[in-house]
Amino acid sequence: SSVLSSQEISSVPTSTQLFNGMTVKARSAAREVIATYSVDDIFIELIIQLPSNYPLGSITVESGKRVGVAVQQWRNWMLQLSTYLTHQNGSIMEGLSLWKNNVDK
Repeated sequence: SSVLSSQEISSVPTSTQLFNGMTVKARSAAREVIATYSVDDIFIELIIQLPSNYPLGSITVESGKRVGVAVQQWRNWMLQLSTYLTHQNGSIMEGLSLWKNNVDK
């Protein structure tokens, strides 16, 4: 489990996928990835946390700062992202791309 979670976290900074207006930081010691998306002067933050028994346990998707987004819309995005990461075996960077596309819409 620890090898798989460290591989997933270490793939974030080495990813060739670039996001316009979004910064992605990986914290391997905490097994989490923090994505901050900025539009104009508004910042939206997302925290993806891998469980200690990854990939058997569920990935936790939490909201950091959620400015200018309706609660129901935010819940839909979080549910879609956590479902993608947990049940469709998607990588974190692919999930963040999906999340960013939803925010851009």
